[in-house]
Amino acid sequence: MSRKLNYILRPSLPRRAVVWFPNFSNAASIDRFRSLYDPLGNVMPPHLTLVFPFHSRLTLDQLTAHVQKVVRAWPAFPVVMNGVWSAQNEFVGLGAQVGKDALAEMHDRLYRGPLAEFLRPEFDYEPHITLARAVQPNQFDALVRNVTPVVRESYRDLLRSVSLITLESETQWSRDRDIPLIW
Repeated sequence: MSRKLNYILRPSLPRRAVVWFPNFSNAASIDRFRSLYDPLGNVMPPHLTLVFPFHSRLTLDQLTAHVQKVVRAWPAFPVVMNGVWSAQNEFVGLGAQVGKDALAEMHDRLYRGPLAEFLRPEFDYEPHITLARAVQPNQFDALVRNVTPVVRESYRDLLRSVSLITLESETQWSRDRDIPLIW
């Protein structure tokens, strides 16, 4: 006699991230470029990722408490972005110049405690906003050339809060919580 096994399908764990959505007064050139070359360009506004997407059983309240504990160490601070950032001959973006050290330290501290298991130490963290992704191997050099007029400009804002987001799919996401830095 054979026994039939019944499997209970569990819903997949939420895929969350911690990001900063800057409000640059001159963001139109970023938006235009991203709409052409970034697969997320028409899905999500320009953003700087502090904690990269991860699947976790942590609740939204648990994540919020952790992020609040970390970011309350900082007063709001200025961020200036310009210049080319690139990685793995695939991604092209806008690098952080002013505020770079604070962003890197915030990233490092966010990956402590309950998020420590999600840190990928094989990648060095460079604060940036992704502007393009080369989908073909021979496309990268052209993207670097084309992005030059965009990254020549300086983009300035005050980092006042970070956001917890949930990525529902490659084309859907939600902004779950905005967590302010101290003023």
